[in-house]
Amino acid sequence: MVTNIYFLWHKRPRSWNPGKPGFIFAVMPLQSVYILMIEDRTFLKERFGISYLRPYQELTISHIFEAAERNETGRILCVLPTGSGKSLCFMYPIAVMRKRSIIIYPLLSLMNDQAERFRACGIPHVLLRGGLGQDERKRLISSFIRCSDTVMITNPEMLISMKKRGELKAFRDKTELLVIDEVHTAVTWGESFRSSYLLLPEIIKELKPHIILAFTATMDERIEKGITEHIFGGREASIVRCSSDRENIFYHAVKSLSKMQDAVKILMPRSSRPAVIFCRSRNLAEETATYLSRYFETRHYHAGMGRDEKIDTETWFGKSGTAVLASTSAYGMGVDKKNIRTIIHLSLPFSASDFLQESGRGGRDGRRMDSYVLYSDDEDTPLSTVFKKRSCIRTGLLHMMNEETETDGCLACSSCTDDGYIRAGEQEILRYLLFHPLSSIDNASAALSSPSIFSRRLCTWSEEEIRKAIITLAEEGKIRRMGKRVINMSYW
Repeated sequence: MVTNIYFLWHKRPRSWNPGKPGFIFAVMPLQSVYILMIEDRTFLKERFGISYLRPYQELTISHIFEAAERNETGRILCVLPTGSGKSLCFMYPIAVMRKRSIIIYPLLSLMNDQAERFRACGIPHVLLRGGLGQDERKRLISSFIRCSDTVMITNPEMLISMKKRGELKAFRDKTELLVIDEVHTAVTWGESFRSSYLLLPEIIKELKPHIILAFTATMDERIEKGITEHIFGGREASIVRCSSDRENIFYHAVKSLSKMQDAVKILMPRSSRPAVIFCRSRNLAEETATYLSRYFETRHYHAGMGRDEKIDTETWFGKSGTAVLASTSAYGMGVDKKNIRTIIHLSLPFSASDFLQESGRGGRDGRRMDSYVLYSDDEDTPLSTVFKKRSCIRTGLLHMMNEETETDGCLACSSCTDDGYIRAGEQEILRYLLFHPLSSIDNASAALSSPSIFSRRLCTWSEEEIRKAIITLAEEGKIRRMGKRVINMSYW
């Protein structure tokens, strides 16, 4: 039996038309009548509003249908990029098979989002989350037990609570499909601050589902090993893998003179919004939102906010066409906002997997999306070589994900293609020093931070920001230091 199924690009097509040559993929042989449903375009159109399945969706669904025919437990791990339509990979089989299923999410926002999708498609479901009253909780569980075609949308903590109460016994051996979405969190969160994920093997042992289906957008060697251990109990799973590459994302690396000012410059054009700015800490997310609110409709988002405030912010951002959200990594996992045009990281990312997850939250409509990394020279992370060196950013990221690329270059990163971006403050500082040669750093900083014909665009900068920018330009060789004085040598 094939245990690893790879969806590969023979070349990069410009559309997702499955009839177009260029796709190489393996399809498992089927003996099930379910295969007829994959060809039923009328069912797809009526229930889901689409005309065809993408190749890897069809591959995943075919594998689920095959597992449904076997008497042994099916274990399937799908690695599909963000915005690729992975929900359909389990919604379609659920709608066809009409058997009891459970879907596990890490966040309430994802649970609410999926419940809305099931509601729109007419799939019976219950949403079990924390904070429910005892009567409501019992009613929902009873409804799930009574109706054999119902879906339960929940989280690990709720299932653990149900196990302790002995409630899982009622549908033991009666669950066809157990779906674990954003399964990388079982490793990244389970091994750090959310130990409930480490108890999922006990839940699986108690439920004895027929098929275990796990989804993630990115998977490196550490994540794959952790998923195998924590979810599949060390047993081998069939893998459907699509490249982590998203060709509609343009990657930019900017050695910034002022990160806040660069963020303002990047987001000033209306076409660059809605946007998300990822920050390392909650305090930085709040400070960034406060600063940018001078220019744009901006709010912050992080795990320290109350539930009502989070929901209000998610709703506000989801409906807005011009908003900017300053957030920690708490925002966006699986949330289906399709028109995010810009993602900005205010510091060098630590891992390719996390960076691709966060960048992939933009451009889900298939249109171009720009992902910026703003860094300082003194920053150092495992991804420093990817963003600081003048080599292909896309190739570097994919290599860190153990994915091979066809060439050592692309047409969608600032290393391979001139993106035309000029850092905030650079032209103004160089122009001032052209007309004021041999100015001292202190005098130039003071002059540029006050409104004048030379520094109108820098009057929002502090003297310290400008001073650091001048020193950075001198270190880069764009201006020359002569003691405490500086001169723009490019015009002399």
